[in-house]
Amino acid sequence: MKRDILYPHSPERVWQALTNSTELSQWLMANDFQPRLGYKFQFRAKPQPGWRGIVDCEVIEIDEPRRLSYKWGGEPGKPTTTVTWTLEAVEGGTRLRLEHKGFQGLGGWLLASMLGSGWNKMLREKMPAVLAGARVAECHAESAGRPWFGRLVGALRRRGI
Repeated sequence: MKRDILYPHSPERVWQALTNSTELSQWLMANDFQPRLGYKFQFRAKPQPGWRGIVDCEVIEIDEPRRLSYKWGGEPGKPTTTVTWTLEAVEGGTRLRLEHKGFQGLGGWLLASMLGSGWNKMLREKMPAVLAGARVAECHAESAGRPWFGRLVGALRRRGI
């Protein structure tokens, strides 16, 4: 899954939104992220049926302010995927590319599809708000609950997908 988006901000500003734990929590999820190679961290959200609300991650590549990659594991014992952020300075701002790869089988395809719509919302609505200086409450007010996501993931897992 790939997503490209242009922001009218410098690569350094976009990098900050990707690597500052406070800013990252404003547009993605609560976390204990630190931009250090090998650092293990978690994203945390409200648990949903079929999902414990935790994503276990590990920084596997960091090249400030151009590239950041981390392993992304939604459930213990399940295959991990890789999230890679690439920043490119362009006229008028920064081109940010998200690559989230490593999904396997039908269940992986379905999960990638679900996550893709979530990434779209985060990158097109929440990240711009944070880059512009919005507060946490403003960014999270719309997505306070997504019970459909947890139910769908739970149903897929119960079917072995």
